[in-house]
Amino acid sequence: MLWDYILYLLYGLAFFTLGVAILGRDISLSELGIARIIRLLAAFGIIHGFHEWLELLELLFPEIVDPGFTFFRLVVVSLSFLFLLYFGLFLNIITLGGDKALQSTPRWVKAMVGAAALALIVFAASLDFGSGGNIHTRRLVAFPGSILAGIGLILYSRTVRAFSAKTARHFIFAGSCMICYAFLSGTLASDVVIPLFEVKVILFRGLSAFFIMFFTIRALSVFSIEQRELINEQLQRFSQSEKMTSLGILAAGIAHEINNPLTNISLNVEMLKDLVISEPRVVKKIEAIERNIDRASRISKELLHFSREKETALHPTDLNRIL
Repeated sequence: MLWDYILYLLYGLAFFTLGVAILGRDISLSELGIARIIRLLAAFGIIHGFHEWLELLELLFPEIVDPGFTFFRLVVVSLSFLFLLYFGLFLNIITLGGDKALQSTPRWVKAMVGAAALALIVFAASLDFGSGGNIHTRRLVAFPGSILAGIGLILYSRTVRAFSAKTARHFIFAGSCMICYAFLSGTLASDVVIPLFEVKVILFRGLSAFFIMFFTIRALSVFSIEQRELINEQLQRFSQSEKMTSLGILAAGIAHEINNPLTNISLNVEMLKDLVISEPRVVKKIEAIERNIDRASRISKELLHFSREKETALHPTDLNRIL
């Protein structure tokens, strides 16, 4: 009996830890599609962990079990599996349609999916109401929800592989454990004994919960990897901007250094031209010098133009005149 107490305690703790770990992640800047629905999995973990502790409380104090307590426990477990079902459904939409699929999906489609899942959980709970158990809720909601979540995690590893192959493997392991949990939790009652091992199925559920928690928390590192890549990208842009700024300063310095001797040369050429005005051949050579001075001056002005940051000027334009 003591082992049952410990098992329910750790079973609930595994899922509760999963939920807290997800909520503790900063995913506000993430562009990954799973970031928009990962809190559904967190809600499942926290609520289902609480449900397992309610079962532990029932084992410790059997006298508290009454219709009200049984109904409350049924509501809690139904709510937890509802969040898991939502997570599985939406994750597969993202997996099949890409990270932006959920945003592009019409609201009425998402509303219909949500309403169908809610109707299913209400129907399953109504079958379990008054029986003291939750086997219908597990078979009709927990099983498909866990299967969809497991398949979604495995398939989403293809997206994660672009960031890290190791993290992608964690998604695969977490999804595989979730599928195992689907069969252990969605098809068998808690008091069923596995003949091969002569232990209750609750032990294997607890192990599945632990591995789901372990590999999912490891898989959450994808958000840290994504943030590091975003930071590196911003640093590269900043570095490039700094290089362009330095290049502009250098160009301005070169332009000024060119302009000073050009001005001096231009003045002296003008004076020389006045002195040899009667020598056509010499004047022709001086005019060639002036043309090259003008050319060098234009290059200097272009360097100055490059070095100055100019704001984009917007002006109203008549499109009819352009067309």
